[in-house]
Amino acid sequence: MDNPIKKIIESINEGELDKALMLCDTENNHKIKHIILNTRGVIFFKQNKFDLAKLNFLKSIELDNQFIDPYKNLYELHIKKQEFEISIEYGQKILKLEKQKNPISYFKLAYAYDLNRDFNNAIDNYKIVENFNFADKKLLFNNLGSCYLGINKIKIAEKYYLDALKIDENDKRIINNLLLIYIKIEDQKKIEIYLKKAELADKDFIQFKLNKSDYLFSINKIDDSIELLQKIIEDNSNPFAFMRLANIFLRIGNDIKSMEIANKAYKKYPDFNQLKALKGMIHLKRGEFEEGWKLYEFRDSKQKNIFNDIKTWNDEDLKDSKILVYNEQGLGDTIQFSKNLLKLSETCKNIDFVVGNKLFPIFKKKIHNINICKKEDIFKKKYDYKISLGSLNKNFYDNNYHKSSELINCNKNKNKIWKNKLEIDKVNIGLTWSGNFFGPKEPFRSIELKKFSRILNLDINFYCLQSEIWDRDKNFFENSKVIDYGKNDFEEISAIIKNLDLVISSDTSILHLSCVLKKETWGLLSLDSDWRWFDYYKLNPYENLKLYRQSEFKNWESVLQNVEKDLIKKFSL
Repeated sequence: MDNPIKKIIESINEGELDKALMLCDTENNHKIKHIILNTRGVIFFKQNKFDLAKLNFLKSIELDNQFIDPYKNLYELHIKKQEFEISIEYGQKILKLEKQKNPISYFKLAYAYDLNRDFNNAIDNYKIVENFNFADKKLLFNNLGSCYLGINKIKIAEKYYLDALKIDENDKRIINNLLLIYIKIEDQKKIEIYLKKAELADKDFIQFKLNKSDYLFSINKIDDSIELLQKIIEDNSNPFAFMRLANIFLRIGNDIKSMEIANKAYKKYPDFNQLKALKGMIHLKRGEFEEGWKLYEFRDSKQKNIFNDIKTWNDEDLKDSKILVYNEQGLGDTIQFSKNLLKLSETCKNIDFVVGNKLFPIFKKKIHNINICKKEDIFKKKYDYKISLGSLNKNFYDNNYHKSSELINCNKNKNKIWKNKLEIDKVNIGLTWSGNFFGPKEPFRSIELKKFSRILNLDINFYCLQSEIWDRDKNFFENSKVIDYGKNDFEEISAIIKNLDLVISSDTSILHLSCVLKKETWGLLSLDSDWRWFDYYKLNPYENLKLYRQSEFKNWESVLQNVEKDLIKKFSL
């Protein structure tokens, strides 16, 4: 190491950042200028001056694009800023620059994919690390377990968590991860085992207590769950305990009590964004839109920081502007809220809407002033403003969403194919009964398939439209007369829906898709249905949708009885 660099590093290590910066600024050896610029970036990074840090790292690369250190620092900077997609890019560049395979670099790339919820690519890179003698195998196995859990491969996830636990049987995080799996799959025996393990590992660990409350709630010991959460709040005043308690009252249909708890928590934790978002959701559910939309902006989103270099639109005049609209929510949200783009196009003549790969095929590529793009298409373009699709609600929201069908395109050729595939002399109905296994509202919005038994015995062809079959439903599904068409992409599913007589769906993306395709749709909603279904005012956001609402927590019997009765009447069965 050159002497001046050594002095600068010593100052940084001693916490004398201003001195280190002064030494950088007085160093005029051009041969090491790229190193100096990188070091300046490190100093600014430590001072949380991220823009200045980034500028110096990039200038260092301009002088020497083979110098690897600024790439590594840019990776860390974008991880820190939660700009995970950009971190992935730098992780890939690091691997290309390194002459030998480095397990640490593969781990970091995997970690960036992991944080971006791109679990398949994360697994691929973690698996490369697994082939090396990686120092922290416990961390590696835990992360692999979490990624496999993210793609619903529960058995493999469990295996990796157990491998990690063998390395350290008292690791609270791993015990907790296994406990979460067993709660999710309702394995009572293992839940009891891991609750005991959790108690032995750390009886005061808040996360264990929170998960125990979830477990008690899942087995209908609602009072016990509430009591445990109230005790946590008494002893620790934990914001997540407040959130869980508010959610319990929401789920059992008591939004007044839920709001009371949320308000109490809000006073105590005014800067806790997740709590703000929950409070916003309760306001929306109650039809209190002004306050609701304001707090809705604090919702969690993995995409929140992707386009940080573009100014967020805040009601400025868009007459001569180009705006990027991106989606940061689920598939159903994308379909439903796409109507907002039509409203936006009345005031802005140049709109790019970024759609994920799953939904891209069913969107028209250009309509009015709206261009439908993939993410990779827009990074080289210049925009005046950005805004998320969900955030447009505060500008354009109303309760009539059927116009969004103008943006959805059903492939004509596929439509013809499916028209010939379905039996014309039978009633053909599409069926969706559960959503993503790890969705935030599961398992409450989903219905066990065997509860449909009486309906499935009717003289009707039922077609499965969902891609994922939960373990609890697999045996019944395989032995039922439900025809499996659920493994298709959205373009194929759209064509199937267009040729059906009716779609019956729980609260999933298929419900929204069917509605915007103007197919007659019956929606099955839990007691704690999402705000968009307006259970408070009994309104309906789609003109072709009939809603069947739970009247009692976890009780689907009366809902399905009404569906059966209406099917018999409608089709004269």
